[in-house]
Amino acid sequence: MSTAKNCCVVGKPAPDSYVPLGECETIGAIRVYSSNPPVVVPSRGLLLLLPDGFGLARHNFILADRFASQGWRVIVPDYFEGDPLPIQMLRRDHTVSIDEQLWPESDKQKLRDLDFPAWLQRHNHARVSSLLEDLVEGLQKRSEAGVIVGVGYCFGGKHVLRLAKSSLQAAAAFHPSFVEVGDIADIQAPLYVGLAEKDNMVPASLAQDLQAWTATKMGPNVPFTMEIYPGVGHGFAARPDTKDENIRTQYEKAFQRSMDHLNKYIGDQV
Repeated sequence: MSTAKNCCVVGKPAPDSYVPLGECETIGAIRVYSSNPPVVVPSRGLLLLLPDGFGLARHNFILADRFASQGWRVIVPDYFEGDPLPIQMLRRDHTVSIDEQLWPESDKQKLRDLDFPAWLQRHNHARVSSLLEDLVEGLQKRSEAGVIVGVGYCFGGKHVLRLAKSSLQAAAAFHPSFVEVGDIADIQAPLYVGLAEKDNMVPASLAQDLQAWTATKMGPNVPFTMEIYPGVGHGFAARPDTKDENIRTQYEKAFQRSMDHLNKYIGDQV
């Protein structure tokens, strides 16, 4: 069984009181959360929001609804196929044992039963990439798709890099996990990467690796920007502890950097 240090335990869940503005639907073989822009906002195109390990969770709905408010039709794919990491991981008080948590027994059992390596194997990167390729193919066949961009967080950060090779007009990744040189090779879309200064869930060399890989492996003359966000840890751009002023500030900055990047490189296409 995995322990907390193996899993995405950093960050805070969104409040249960948040009412999502979009709805869940099925596109092809995959379930998605879809959030549409308000009718008074000009449509900008389609944004694939590739979520962290918690999948279709409220904190990812909040992000989707925020991007939608800026004119994007947002799709959040459930590439975990109904089997995300339990949100109890973010709600857990790590100063006490699982048995001492003030939860129903069913919630405690979810953490007891979690085998993180087995979970990763069920949702291996080849499987997730295949699901996303099929989803993008289906979306591209829809005449209304137009411009497609992507923003990925944690687990989804790796996969937005992969899609940036051929399927996206622009891409942004925040605190991406499991990144390898092959994910960078032949990227064609303008890329922004936001890293956390205090991220102990990715290799300490990730910033240097990305600089080296993008300099030699990306498509020629493809714009690349990387920024390190001070004083924050893994997950800050997706599931922030909003009671912490700096985390809240960096979360807001990350969202704005996403919008700035997309506006810079696709603004003349919409």
